[in-house]
Amino acid sequence: MRLHLRRTIQNGEPVRLDGNVPVERSIEGRTDVISASPFQADLTAYPSLDGMVEVRGTLTGHLDMVCSRCLEPAHVDLHIPFEERFKEREEGEEDLEDEEDFIFSDEDAVELSPYLEEYVTLGIPAAPLCKEDCKGLCQTCGTNLNETACGCDNTVIDPRLAGLKDFFK
Repeated sequence: MRLHLRRTIQNGEPVRLDGNVPVERSIEGRTDVISASPFQADLTAYPSLDGMVEVRGTLTGHLDMVCSRCLEPAHVDLHIPFEERFKEREEGEEDLEDEEDFIFSDEDAVELSPYLEEYVTLGIPAAPLCKEDCKGLCQTCGTNLNETACGCDNTVIDPRLAGLKDFFK
């Protein structure tokens, strides 16, 4: 997906940008992702008088992941807000990218794919859940507590006081 800065600024009107965002690099090496569909980018580029173009919108997609508590499949629908500002670097303009909140471009056309992939990578949950109240697995026997109760004694005892447990027997 390409954004033409000069054309957008000269036009003076917001420009709609729609397309697919590949997620292969975003999920590469992740063992908790079972499958992923391409994300859909629904963006609008807003020109400003100071030569900057602000791109805002939403990235939406679906992932099948492994629940971080019970290891069952978790279906995750993501709606990731996207907002970046771009400006074409003019001759003699210093690189103030670290100090400013916009991205300099050396050319008129900016390829948005790397920025979109970065937002997808950061938007993927680190600990997905199959449902909000997932009980997880029993620490002792490994039973899925969402399906059955196992009856194991999982009382948490402070290890510093564990020696006193048998004191009164």
